[in-house]
Amino acid sequence: MKASMFLALKYERMFMRLDEICAEIDMAVGTARNKLCAGTFPIPTRKSGKFVIADVRDVGQYIDDCRRQSA
Repeated sequence: MKASMFLALKYERMFMRLDEICAEIDMAVGTARNKLCAGTFPIPTRKSGKFVIADVRDVGQYIDDCRRQSA
């Protein structure tokens, strides 16, 4: 089963805030912000008000890709 389905059920919405993304991919929020500024963050994000958010499907795809690469 795809990770995006689990994430959508867990967060009960189709987007995730940066802190939630970092918790799922095991990355410090500060590191994620540095990568965002450098343009090297691996997941497409956008600003929504004061939050940086990403589509749950993109986060799930990143997790699935990491799982495939480690196998």
